[in-house]
This record gives sequence, structure tokens and C-alpha cells, in this order.
Amino acid sequence: MKHSAISMRHAFDFAWPAFKKHFGLFTAVLLTIFGAWVVLEIVVIAGQRFGILLWAVMHLAFLIFFAGVEVGLIQTSRALSDGKAPAFAETFAHLPLGPKFLAAKMLYFLMVAIGLLLLVVPGVYLGLRYALFGFCFANGETNPLRCFQQSAILSKGATTGLLWILAALFVLNLLGASLLALGLFITVPLSVLIMTDVYRQLTTPPPSDSSAILR
Repeated sequence: MKHSAISMRHAFDFAWPAFKKHFGLFTAVLLTIFGAWVVLEIVVIAGQRFGILLWAVMHLAFLIFFAGVEVGLIQTSRALSDGKAPAFAETFAHLPLGPKFLAAKMLYFLMVAIGLLLLVVPGVYLGLRYALFGFCFANGETNPLRCFQQSAILSKGATTGLLWILAALFVLNLLGASLLALGLFITVPLSVLIMTDVYRQLTTPPPSDSSAILR
């Protein structure tokens, strides 16, 4: 399936109302992640006598937990896109997928990092072609390589639009982080919701609106 354009306005028109309506849900999820990080730091500091082994095990456990919650956030956003009202607990129903999703993320970042070392452009290209792998994963395809293949198919012909949107979201999250990181409670959920609608457009594109097209 090829697509030549993505509507940023369509994505924002879905993301902003959904975020405002479910602000409490997203805030609770992010506070849970923050709480898990606090527990991680407490355990690591208290267990310094156990050395690097405890440090490595606890950080790996946190990364697996975080990856599982990421899958849950994507599923929550997809449910909102379908007109459903997901509960807080549903975000954590996908924690068993954490190890596989973490492995897929590490592979993605490794490919992009190697590409960036090769005169930058290859890294940007790979980052765009495979940017939707997480949504393919949450859609039921948990084989990392097939997720990347599906993402490459979906993004074909839409890389320019993805570039603009991902660049805008990167700046948005930098601004959120600059506000004592409190702005991330807004920018992170909004980013996931926007990318959810982008994924939806590339799988079931809405009626075209020439005034809202990024080419």
C-alpha cells in the first residue's frame, strides 16, 4: 500500500481532543513510570554493596517494564482512535511483551546509529522508514524483522511527511523536557496520539484534504 501524503491537521485534530478528554489516564500512566524509576534509584543506591550486577539487573528490569508500558500506551491510543474508552489497567496488560519490544527498539536504535555514522543521511532514512515499527508491533506482529518490513511498506512514499512530523514532535518534546520535564506529561501522550493517527492514515487513509497535506 503506497501513500504520498500525511495530514498533520487530521492527526492533531484527533490527538488534542483525545488528550484533553483522557488527561487523567495519561498522567496516571506517566506517574507510574516515574514511580518505577524512583524505586529503581532507591534500590540501586541501597544495594550499592552488591556492585554492578544489581545495577545491571535493576536497569534491565526497568527498561523491560518501560517497553511493556510503551506497547500499552500505543494500544491505549489505538483504542481511543477506535472510539473506545480504555481503562488504566489495560495499559499494563501488555507488560509480557516488554522483552520483545525492548529487543526491537534496541535493533532500531542500532540501525539508526550505524546509519548516522555513515554521513547522517542513511541514519535519517532508516529512522523514517522504520519509524512505525512500534505500531506494527502493537498491532499483533511481534517479530521485529517483520515489524520493520511492515513499517517500510507503510512509509514508502510518505517519508517526507514523516520527516516533518517527527521533527516537529522532537522539538515539541525538547520544549516539554526544558520545562523541568513537567511538559513531558503533555508532549509525550500528545506525540503518541499524533503518531497513532499517522499510522491510521497510512493503513486506512482518510478523505484527502489538500489544505492539510504535508508533501
